[in-house]
Amino acid sequence: MNPQLSLLVQLQQFDLKIHQLDVERQQIPVLLTEARLPLDQANSRLEELNAVIAKATADRRSGEQDLEEHESHVQKLRTRLMELKSNKEYQAHLFEIDLAKKKKDSLEERVLMAMERIEEKQKELQEVQQLVEEASQSYHQENAQLEAKALELDKELGELKTEKEKVLPLLEKPVYKRYTALKTTLKIRVVAPIRGGTCGGCQLQVPPQLVADVKRADQLLTCPYCFRILYSEDLLEEVPEFSNAQGGADT
Repeated sequence: MNPQLSLLVQLQQFDLKIHQLDVERQQIPVLLTEARLPLDQANSRLEELNAVIAKATADRRSGEQDLEEHESHVQKLRTRLMELKSNKEYQAHLFEIDLAKKKKDSLEERVLMAMERIEEKQKELQEVQQLVEEASQSYHQENAQLEAKALELDKELGELKTEKEKVLPLLEKPVYKRYTALKTTLKIRVVAPIRGGTCGGCQLQVPPQLVADVKRADQLLTCPYCFRILYSEDLLEEVPEFSNAQGGADT
């Protein structure tokens, strides 16, 4: 195989593997956000319940204060009852006391409802606190795993880029310029294998003579349709170790 073609196959495989790992690495922050979602939702519910309990507690205290003040008022009404002289005043005052008792019942009901709401929400609060604890443990475990995965990917990417840099000086400048120009247009896959007379890039049938010329591998030839640089898979054993180990990356 033409040495430059062999180097291009290597470079292509490095770029494919680096792209694959880059995609995986870019997914880590997304996965971290998704992993944290259950914990954020549980904490949000916890905050809502605490706010409800705080409001119900304030309502209970306010109701208890109003009730205490009202009971003092009722007591004053009863004391004054003994001071009244006329029957008309006495009856009117009894009516006022009766209304005051009804208001007292209403205030007691208000306090009772607030207490029941507090009790109900405190039970739910305990359940949500347990949920927060479980979600927190799960998140921290997944977070640790994802951070470890990120470090592993960063290390592998660094190693691959270092190995890739070793190939670049071996490429002739016009060849590398051609490769990078094609990569700009084609994004990732620039070098494609011939398989059964078909271009491994665009999947179109190429002329038989071109297939024969590609198999000779004595020059850089391109697909007439997608312009990818072509090579014969039959000659892959001539490509250094990395391409043999990563042969699936170009498929």
